[in-house]
Amino acid sequence: MVLLLLVLITLIMTNNQDPLEKLFVSETQAVNRQELTELLSPFLSINKETQSFDFSGKFRELSNSEKILIVLAAIKAKSLYLGMEDKVSPSEIIKMDIAPAGSIKGTLKMLLDSKDIKSENGKYSLPNYKLSQVVARFKKFEK
Repeated sequence: MVLLLLVLITLIMTNNQDPLEKLFVSETQAVNRQELTELLSPFLSINKETQSFDFSGKFRELSNSEKILIVLAAIKAKSLYLGMEDKVSPSEIIKMDIAPAGSIKGTLKMLLDSKDIKSENGKYSLPNYKLSQVVARFKKFEK
């Protein structure tokens, strides 16, 4: 019994110390809410009553792919705070009037092909494990 316990403890300690562990991601990985807030706050706010996005002038200066990444991150924030789904259809993004309607689907496809976002049943989302990469991408706007 003691030997079995020692083996289990050794296995647990070995797994926690394995540097390869850093390579593995999970769909259920926790979201750093502070990091998400800091990413979004320069570009938009969320109306409490309507849950719609109020985009800033700084948001309008972004490329179409950057706008969509911010929108998907904002939808994730809204889902975390309000307990809603974190996926959105292309038509819902088009209704936000953030970019020419004809460019939304192409930009979503480009982001999907580059594995920046994921798609399920025609709806798009930003995976939790991609959030830190998106934050790093937007560090250039801090100044």
